[in-house]
Amino acid sequence: MSYGPIYSFATVYLLERGFSNGQIGTLIGLSCALSAICQPFAAAAADRGTHFSLRTLMIFACLLIMLPAIVLIFPYTPIPLVALCYTVLILLHLGYQPLLSALGMQLLNHGYPLNFGLARGIGSIGYAILAVFLGNFTLRFSVYCLPLLGCFLCFCSMILLRTLPDIRSHGSTRVSSQGTLSLLRAYPRFSLFCIGIVLLFVSHSAINTYMFQILEHIGKGEAELGQVMAYTALLEFVVMIFFLRLVKNRDCGNVLRFCAFFFVCKAAFVPLAGNLLLLYLALLTQALSFALFAPASVYYANVVLPEQDRVKGQALITIAITIGNILGSFLCGHFMELCGVTIAILLTAAMAFVGMFFFFGGTEKTGVIW
Repeated sequence: MSYGPIYSFATVYLLERGFSNGQIGTLIGLSCALSAICQPFAAAAADRGTHFSLRTLMIFACLLIMLPAIVLIFPYTPIPLVALCYTVLILLHLGYQPLLSALGMQLLNHGYPLNFGLARGIGSIGYAILAVFLGNFTLRFSVYCLPLLGCFLCFCSMILLRTLPDIRSHGSTRVSSQGTLSLLRAYPRFSLFCIGIVLLFVSHSAINTYMFQILEHIGKGEAELGQVMAYTALLEFVVMIFFLRLVKNRDCGNVLRFCAFFFVCKAAFVPLAGNLLLLYLALLTQALSFALFAPASVYYANVVLPEQDRVKGQALITIAITIGNILGSFLCGHFMELCGVTIAILLTAAMAFVGMFFFFGGTEKTGVIW
């Protein structure tokens, strides 16, 4: 749910504060770049921590996320401080995500009964419910309600984390000493897989980040943005709650290749949608792309990598997504200033098409793992 006010409505907040599309792209790109740099260290801390657990690290991350969000609530915050705080806010929020996936796999690997697809789907439906109201909230209460909501949701996450089992390694789990680059060299096909993710998410990120501008192009605004966010999240929820049934007796690698194809379909169809109905039809591809990819990629990394590298593997997938976010936000923001929103999104779609072939080359057959 916190992804909505913090990330999905970032352009709405920053445009209101006087930032241009190019500046927004640069700010979000910088946030994602810093997050990609920091995530391996967070993963290493999670892998090696004997004095604190992964759960404890995540609670601390929630506290850190709340600090810049509180500063952004105030309308008279100086613009340079707004830029700094939003950069830090996105950096920390993106860094939190691989820890959450790793926590899910940690619980599974320690024998706790967890349906990760269902859990991920509940996240999407929570996002959808909030998204229905976010557009109207910003119209009624101004954009300053967005960081307030983000702060409140992170506080709720922190409380919920306190109810989960506190699993500590106590030095019993063998941990790899490899750094990020060494890990990628050790698993060359996983490296190709990550490159494919980067290029696929360039377009996925561009569409998500600049959906407000896509809607403006067809004569819509904030209210429709919330509705579109809710619609895509609802599609994700439907797929994710039935994830294990949908992929039963299917190879995880083949499921991921199927997702990659529909990432490219989404990248091509969305910018060509000339009205709201066609846009909704184009976004149906979300159900067969990101909705399947989100849980499948977590299971995939948990199987193709040895135990000592699994948290780092989850972090590498998120880093790849983050780098895609960097390129998507930065390039598309500047492309839009040069040639308009439709051409800008289509240029990122071309990158997604290339990424699909890297993705196919890097995805291994794993056998039936569900």
